[in-house]
Amino acid sequence: MKSPDSYRPFSVVRSALKFSVFIVVLTYFPVFAAEHDDSALLGRLKDSKHSLADGIKQSEKENGVGISAKFEMKGDTLMLSVYTAKEGLAKDSEHNALIELQGDASKSPWTPEVEVFEDKKHLTRAAMQLTLVQVSKLNLTDAIKKAEAAQSGTVYSAIPSVNSGNAVYDVLVATADGKSVHVNVDGKTGKASK
Repeated sequence: MKSPDSYRPFSVVRSALKFSVFIVVLTYFPVFAAEHDDSALLGRLKDSKHSLADGIKQSEKENGVGISAKFEMKGDTLMLSVYTAKEGLAKDSEHNALIELQGDASKSPWTPEVEVFEDKKHLTRAAMQLTLVQVSKLNLTDAIKKAEAAQSGTVYSAIPSVNSGNAVYDVLVATADGKSVHVNVDGKTGKASK
C-alpha cells in the first residue's frame, strides 16, 4: 500500500503546472521585450542589400525549409538571420537538423555562417517554430506576402507563434516613417490583422 506522501492529488499537480507555466512566462517575457526594442535596427534596415524573403529563398536552396527569419543587430552590424529545418517539414524536430544561417545584410552577396543548433535554448525555440510551420497552411514566405499586402513597408521579422491556441506568424513591418507595425497572420486562414 502506498503511503499518503507517495502520490500527489490532482489539484497539487495542477497547481505545480500553473506555477511552471508562470515561471516560463516570467523567464521569457524580458527576453521577448528586449528583442523588440528595435529603434537601432529600424534605422539600419535601409543598409540591407537583401529582403527577408531573399534570405529565406537563398537559405532554402541548400539548408531545408525556412521556419523563421529576422533582421537583428549584432553590435553595430545589421544581420540577416534565417532558421531552417534541413530535412524539411515531413520530419519532426527530433529527426531533423535545426539550423541558423546568419550573415551581414549590408554585403552582397549575402554569405551567412551556418550553425547547426545543439544548445537547449536554440533547439527548443527552433523545434517549436518547426512544429508551428508544420501545422500551418502557409509557409514563411506566404506569411510575409500576406503581411506586406496588409501593411506597406519593409518586413523585418517573421516568427511563428501561438495565439489563442492557433498557429500564427508574428510579422514586424518597418514603415516609411520609421515605426514598427505588428501584423498577425493566421497560419490556417492566411488572414492578416494588425
